[in-house]
Amino acid sequence: MAEPRDVDRLLELMRGLARFEEYIDDFAVTRESVLEHGFGEARLFTAFVAEQDGDLVGMAVVYTIPWTYTLRPKVVLKELFVEESARNTGAGKALMAAVISHAGSIGAAELTWTVMDGNRAAEGFYRSLGASPDHKWNNWSLNLDAEARPAR
Repeated sequence: MAEPRDVDRLLELMRGLARFEEYIDDFAVTRESVLEHGFGEARLFTAFVAEQDGDLVGMAVVYTIPWTYTLRPKVVLKELFVEESARNTGAGKALMAAVISHAGSIGAAELTWTVMDGNRAAEGFYRSLGASPDHKWNNWSLNLDAEARPAR
């Protein structure tokens, strides 16, 4: 599990994912927000990190939905990122194992996540873990910024 001393490197990894998924221009996360929301008293997320040769090379960020129709929590994997130089070294599998262990420790009934359309490498990775796409649901979003919403 990440510790407050990891915040600077964790933020770099988050930026790496933002570049990879092409939303870096909208990336608003700061060192202070990671400290407050990931390590503060009112924690909103939990972060796990993978280390290789003394450097953090990957991260997984999760949040918990306290209960669903099962009356058990659901863990949502919001971000999983391993630096390109550390891919295929087991870092991603270790991060997922930590996330799965965390979910089990809180009695979660489900672990869910989304995969960027066209990211075949990620799809293959998740399938290798025994996961499968959820064909019952598709993601929708609504931009709540007033200037981005159509007039009614």
